[in-house]
Amino acid sequence: MPTIKINDVELSVTPGTLVLDACRTVGIDIPHYCYHPALTPVATCRMCLVEIKGQPKLATSCTTTVPPAPKDNPDAVVMEVFTNTPAVADARAGVMEFLLINHPLDCPICDQAGECKLQDYSYNYGSGDSRMAEVKRRYRYEDLGAKIVIDKNRCIHCTRCVRFTREISGGGELIVANRGSRLEVTTYTGKSLDQNPYAGNVVDLCPVGALTSRDFRFRKRVWYLKNTPSISRHSALGNPIWIDHEGNQIHRFRPRPLEGKETTHFISDAERHAYVQYNRSGQAPVPTLKGAPASLEAIREALQSAGPAAVIGQGTFGCDTAQRLGELAASPDLRFGSGDKTIPVVLPKYQTSADGILNRRGFTERGFRFGVLEELLAKAQKGEVKAVVLLHDAAFTSAKEAELLGQILKAAAFSLAFEAEASDLGRAATAWLPITNYAEESDFIINHEGELRRYQKALQAPKGVRTVPAWVKELAVVPAAV
Repeated sequence: MPTIKINDVELSVTPGTLVLDACRTVGIDIPHYCYHPALTPVATCRMCLVEIKGQPKLATSCTTTVPPAPKDNPDAVVMEVFTNTPAVADARAGVMEFLLINHPLDCPICDQAGECKLQDYSYNYGSGDSRMAEVKRRYRYEDLGAKIVIDKNRCIHCTRCVRFTREISGGGELIVANRGSRLEVTTYTGKSLDQNPYAGNVVDLCPVGALTSRDFRFRKRVWYLKNTPSISRHSALGNPIWIDHEGNQIHRFRPRPLEGKETTHFISDAERHAYVQYNRSGQAPVPTLKGAPASLEAIREALQSAGPAAVIGQGTFGCDTAQRLGELAASPDLRFGSGDKTIPVVLPKYQTSADGILNRRGFTERGFRFGVLEELLAKAQKGEVKAVVLLHDAAFTSAKEAELLGQILKAAAFSLAFEAEASDLGRAATAWLPITNYAEESDFIINHEGELRRYQKALQAPKGVRTVPAWVKELAVVPAAV
């Protein structure tokens, strides 16, 4: 591996490593707009300039790679990089002045304010002065559809969004038109981003406020939001995301890229907008028995006196939940898995499975068997199983499977449903207990690729709503003999 020197600090890197990435390895953050690890580097913004010993001009660190070590002297320093020289500082200040010449400076009304690279880099690397006395350039309004709003006056022409629609989503809806001072990001005539199932990612990619989400636009200032690491239950692989929340309400989901994992940079619009399903409204749900509010003691007594119990766990819940749920089964062979949602594969590189039951593997490793619910139905009809405990989320169950589950609950002498929100299936059960949704608890899954992914509690559950492990602990209590 070749040795390079960055600001007099030596390190060894793989040949072909970008200088920008090498600098990041030693803790030096190189400012950049156009560079993105999942997109082709184009060096259009010129913000990442560094000085390389022996080269007459400054070099763009997002396109300059580390050469291999010479065979006759493998320990030699192949490149010396400087990121803090007067020439580099002057170049960055010049780039910032150029980018701000036509920028409207409407930060008080911009959704990007608070997480804007133009703000950050202007403060850190700009000169603080502008020599522009002329009237700023203005673009006409353009409609990109129901998902995305574009303000081309704020655009700095980094082309991240254009490259995304070409290289990642494949629709090619966005293009760069004209040249010079008339350059603009636009669409082909008659096109919009409405048909692009990954369109929301252009908002995350935009380093300024040129592209914003209609769903989030003017809803909340980002500095009020708290960011909790989580996963997407609406992706086949449990994509890592940020839950942005405030006031016990979720306001948006964003991708949470993992280091060295390019496929975690983007999420679909279906995943992005699923946050509304986890915001509660109305009165807190209460436990019920035979359709009427009931105490936990009454439900526990009914369950324990019913007879041998089987459990059905939907594979979209966490592994800790699966482990504790399994403890209610009368025997290990009475643990059954459910869930049959499929997710169409649009981008094979970013979604390697169409199975929407993201923790199927985690449940299987804990003794739950999938695809054999008919076996449980037969046992319930024969009276071999007297009680059935169901962990369920209607969003991940088809009408066909819901009908089968309904038959199982009807055949059992006693049935208990765990749900975050009551469904028709839950209301058909003998007893019902309200559980936390995944944004109200901490747990982990094992996705279809065998990766362990954790999620953390972001919201506070309503009073009386508990996690499945907490309910199971109470249900397993054996009353003292009188």
